[in-house]
Amino acid sequence: MQWLKKIFYKKKTAEEVKQWVTEEQERLDKEQQNVINAAKEEYPQLLINTKQAIVALERAELRNPNIPERAKHFMQGNRDQFLKLTNKLVENLLVPKDAPDMSQLDLLFHQYAQNTARPAAILSEFLGEEVKKIRSELATIETKTNEIKKALAQKEQISKIAEIIQNIDKTGIEKETVKKQQTEFQAQLRQLTGKRDVLKKEKEEFTTKPEYQKVKEDIVTAAKERQEAEQEITGLFLALSDAIKKYAHNTKNEKLSAYAEKPIDALIHDYSLGIIKHVKGIEDAIKQGQLELKPERTQKAMEALKKITKENLGGMIHRYANAKKRETDIHHDVAQRAVMKEYEQYAVDIKTVNAEIEQLEKTIAKLILPTDEQLKEELKTELEKHKITLTL
Repeated sequence: MQWLKKIFYKKKTAEEVKQWVTEEQERLDKEQQNVINAAKEEYPQLLINTKQAIVALERAELRNPNIPERAKHFMQGNRDQFLKLTNKLVENLLVPKDAPDMSQLDLLFHQYAQNTARPAAILSEFLGEEVKKIRSELATIETKTNEIKKALAQKEQISKIAEIIQNIDKTGIEKETVKKQQTEFQAQLRQLTGKRDVLKKEKEEFTTKPEYQKVKEDIVTAAKERQEAEQEITGLFLALSDAIKKYAHNTKNEKLSAYAEKPIDALIHDYSLGIIKHVKGIEDAIKQGQLELKPERTQKAMEALKKITKENLGGMIHRYANAKKRETDIHHDVAQRAVMKEYEQYAVDIKTVNAEIEQLEKTIAKLILPTDEQLKEELKTELEKHKITLTL
């Protein structure tokens, strides 16, 4: 098959195909108009011929006058029906100038053929020559309309090729637009990434400044004091956690059990230091083995209970409260310092740039290059009908 194409098919580039399409459209426009004009000239006479054939059928006498009356009535009924349908068809006939007109005519001829099939067959038995004459005249009209139909179909084929070429060109423009957008967005992305790198570097260099180091030192010192005060409290009650938990369960004292779960919170809200009054009870329960503690936990718990005094707990609360207040004050003071506002601005700027980069990357990911491969395959298929091979 390929060797046949080489012999009989013409090779054309995309530009040559465009030129060929333009020439074909011009040629077919003229051809279509010529066919329509010719039909317009011939139609009046064709319709006259058809109407004369209809009148001839209407006036025709039976060849055999000895046919029974019943058969005559039967024949006349079918003649009336056939004449009615034929006259209706003739009244609606027109010279088609476009596809909608052609569709209308096709439908008229199709419906006529269906509706007259039986009466025509019956009538042919009585007045065969007259029926044949009408069919002949209508066939001539249909032939003329089919010539127009052929011209319209040819023009439609070329129009389809022209539309495919137009879509290919449109896709090419869209592809170039997307490529241009990709290039612009990538340039913006590089710019934003560079801006972020500069901000990060400046932020890193900023942290080496003496003013910032002083701020950092104050924050770390305050945090360390608070952590040490916390560890003093948690360390004491960690040794007692199992004992307190079991003792609180046995005595059904939920408030006391808080010391085993969150000792710092429990202590600072135990304004009357009610934990102290339970020391003797916990100690006795441990000695009597009621809490079933392991030996190493027993020893640690007994040592910790000795530290549960008003003076000791009061000191812990005081140190924790002071450390907590100092840390809060330091953070408040630091937030007002120009050096910290400058540092925080770096964080804000970097966050803003990161958000812009993320949004731009999403936009770039959504950009998809349109493809014209399917359109080119369709174009090749359509051109092969005209024995043209597209060379790309």
